[in-house]
Amino acid sequence: MIRTRFYVNPDDYRPINWPPPGPYWCTGYALNNDFELSAAVVVAYVEREDQILEFWPDATEIDSTPDQEIIFTDRFSKPDWWTP
Repeated sequence: MIRTRFYVNPDDYRPINWPPPGPYWCTGYALNNDFELSAAVVVAYVEREDQILEFWPDATEIDSTPDQEIIFTDRFSKPDWWTP
């Protein structure tokens, strides 16, 4: 699995295809210089980097980190829909 972090449209950060290859979370929002909402910040697990744009075609500023396993925490809890 690959842990990714990227920006998408703040109005709807959900993937365009369902189900995504791994769990995802909106971790916050970015503001522009006029303090207007400009992007949602998403953390998502994918199997391959090309899946980021397959499921979130408007993703920008993509940062990826290879992970051996999905790690759930208090902040990134296991989604009810996720079954590995």
